[in-house]
Amino acid sequence: MTHPLITFTSDFGHDDWFVGVVHGVIHDVCPACRVVDLTHTLPPGAIAHGAFTLEAAAPDFPDGTVHLAVVDPGVGTARRALGVRARRQWFVGPDNGLLEWALADPQAEVRSLTEERLFRHPVSRTFHGRDVFAPVAAHLASGVAFDQFGPVVRDPVRLESPEARLVGGTLHGRIMHIDRFGNALTNVDAGALARAFPGLSEGDLAIDAGGRRFAGVTRSYGDAPVGTVVVVLGSSGRLEIAQVGGAAAERLGLGVGDQLLVTRR
Repeated sequence: MTHPLITFTSDFGHDDWFVGVVHGVIHDVCPACRVVDLTHTLPPGAIAHGAFTLEAAAPDFPDGTVHLAVVDPGVGTARRALGVRARRQWFVGPDNGLLEWALADPQAEVRSLTEERLFRHPVSRTFHGRDVFAPVAAHLASGVAFDQFGPVVRDPVRLESPEARLVGGTLHGRIMHIDRFGNALTNVDAGALARAFPGLSEGDLAIDAGGRRFAGVTRSYGDAPVGTVVVVLGSSGRLEIAQVGGAAAERLGLGVGDQLLVTRR
């Protein structure tokens, strides 16, 4: 890429200077790079939430993108800092499961970030996002060879990433994320549906969630009257429970971790 691309995901929020100074460090190391802020409103310390965000967003970025992710309640402890080469992209963040989507790649190469000459100094005990992860991401984007950052890691911390399971003709899934529109995104993607119900049209499926049964998958949010709760295949390729013109999660009392079942009608 002519202008290297770095995405930035964190739980820093926007009330303080934290996001801004990370941008500053990145541009100091790699002035030509572009930084895309995925989100900084993750709940504080919500590692699984951050991991899902990366999983949902990273596939939309080109090969060679560097993904900087910082949800780091263990900052300043003995937890390692990681760089991962996976899925033709790069991932930088703490060794706490946040980078699970990258680590799930069987071809992933994982390294511990120990080469201090590539850090910002002095290194704070409480802000490794600025002093360790940001400069490493920028050096990667600048073309520094991956083997210069530290030794290979064979035992990164893994996060349980629940997959939809087919049991006796029923596909068991769960809600993974509630977006700002109140849509409930699940871990049931188009591939899981095709494997569980080969040749079956979306209209011949039944979805049970939040005490409701939905007959078939609706093509889009606007294909039903306002106020209707529908199930759609959203932009992330996953089933979503949505209300036309409203918040389905609030209406049905849905939350992260709630079960969803898919069967033949």
